[in-house]
This record gives sequence, C-alpha cells and structure tokens, in this order.
Amino acid sequence: MRKEGLSIIDRSKLKLRDFMMDYGVKHGKIFPYPDELFDRLRPYNFGGFPASITLFVNEMCNGHCYDRARLMQLPFDDAVVVHADIESLRITAGKDYAGHGFVETGYFGGGRKWVIDTSIGLIYDKDYYYMMEKPKVKQVFTKEQCMQDPDIVEGLAINFDNDKYLLPLTMPMIESAIKNSNHIGTVLYRDKILKEIELFKKAVGYDAIRAEIDADLELLKSGPEGRKKIDARLGIVRDEYGREMSRNGVPNPYYYSIEDMKRMEEEYNEAMKDPKTAEEWINKMSTEVAEDVRTEYMEAKEIADRRLAVIKDNPTINYYELAD
Repeated sequence: MRKEGLSIIDRSKLKLRDFMMDYGVKHGKIFPYPDELFDRLRPYNFGGFPASITLFVNEMCNGHCYDRARLMQLPFDDAVVVHADIESLRITAGKDYAGHGFVETGYFGGGRKWVIDTSIGLIYDKDYYYMMEKPKVKQVFTKEQCMQDPDIVEGLAINFDNDKYLLPLTMPMIESAIKNSNHIGTVLYRDKILKEIELFKKAVGYDAIRAEIDADLELLKSGPEGRKKIDARLGIVRDEYGREMSRNGVPNPYYYSIEDMKRMEEEYNEAMKDPKTAEEWINKMSTEVAEDVRTEYMEAKEIADRRLAVIKDNPTINYYELAD
C-alpha cells in the first residue's frame, strides 16, 4: 500500500474490482485451482518441495510472481508467461511498482484462454482478467523460452538427495505459515496442502532426515572427532585446511588448492601491472567463466530433458522419484 493512502477514485476502483471478483466466481469467470492441477504439479521441484505445495501456499507466491509464473507454466504445453503492469498494483503500489507476472493457457477448456495468477491463487477467464486488471503487456515468454530458462532447467535437474537436508529447516516455517494464514489462496487450499505435506513427509522419510540432522548436530558439539564421523558417513574428503575436496568420490568442482590459489593470485598481480595484459587476463577469465557456466547448463539440460520425457509418460509422478 502506498504511504500516502488511496484517493476516493482509487478506493472506488478497488470496490469495483472486488465486485468483479465476486461476480466472476459466481458466473464461472474465476475459479480455484482444481485437483488435477495439484496432481500435475507434483513432478516439479522448488526448494526441496513439490510445486504442488509451493504454488498452493499464497505466502510462498505473493511478491514472487515472476518466478512462480515460470514454475506454474511447467505442466502446460501451450503456456506463455506474461509480464505486464496491472490495475490493482497501479492502485495499491503505484505505477512504478505495478509489474506482475502471470500464465496464460487454454488447458482448462471451453474454447477459451485462461489466466493463472499465482499471487492470489486463482484461475480467470482471460478476457475477464484483462477487463479487470487492464494489463499493459511488457513482454511475453513462449513455452520454448520458459523451458530454456536456467532456473527452470536447474530445478528440473536438481538432486533431491542433496536438497532434502534443508527440509527440517524450512518445513516447520511453512507448516506454521499455512496453519496461521489469512490469505485467501492458502485458506482455500489449507486442508489439501496439509494433507499433501503429510504424504510428502512420509514418502521421503522426513522423520529419519530430521533425526539424522539432529544426530549430526550432536556430533558437531563433540568437537573434531564428531566432525570426522560425519565426514566418514558422508564420504567427505578434506584438505589439511578443512576444505571439502570431494564427496563420495565426486570431486568438488569449486575446490582449489592453496597452491592453485596462490598461483592465480600471482598471475593476477602480474597481469595488472600493465593495462594491455590486464585486459587480456580479464577477457581470458571471462571466457573461461562463460564456458564453465555453459558446460554446467548443458549438463543440467541433459538431465532435465530425460526427466521431462519421464514426466510426459507419467504426468503426476513425484519429482523426488525421478532418476537421472
């Protein structure tokens, strides 16, 4: 809400919007997420949680519309993601902060296009949404563009076995937010989300994960010997300075020995003595970094493409069951 408050005209506009919301719900122009959408979001991950949980919790979506729209487009072959200024934000936040992201798809039938607005957790007839929100479209991302997005590719390729150890930190906060929420989206789906969370926790062995972390914390309290026991269990090899070199036989791609770091520092200092060699060094490093990023992206893309092929055959598979 803008600090100076709303004018009479703006308050009238919001009242009209509320009336249109009520009318739209009663006349089939607006409806809540159906169970089918809930099921079809299960194959996709966000922060260790199925998207079927993340996108049904308003507190995890409101204010993150651009990212959540990219996540929401995943189950729909015909989806586009639209970035636009919308009326409700022009009124409540001001024209400079009216940017919004939403999904358009024909998936819900009726020969119409539909808008999925993740910030409020509802689906709108496109014509009706455009009448309500008067969007000033800035950019439209095609399905192909969305699926090439590095964040989407990385999310599809993520290794759940590495991600799951964050759950004991995030799960209690999310459960508390759901149970105490007064957001319309979360309230609408509260029972469904809580049930899904219980199924998720049981499926991934959440209690065992939490117990494992609790045990590791106790070992850490016991000092160096406790840490050695944790490293042995996780297959971690460290250098003499305690920096992780590898895990379960897989080298840490971001590890550099002290000798390597000293050598790079010497090369840098030598290069910086002359503007020409400095420019050459910077260009060389920029090229190497860009190539490394490209290589990581292509490796993740291969995994993502394999998983998408599995999802196509089983569109409601749990994302943590996907294998490389």
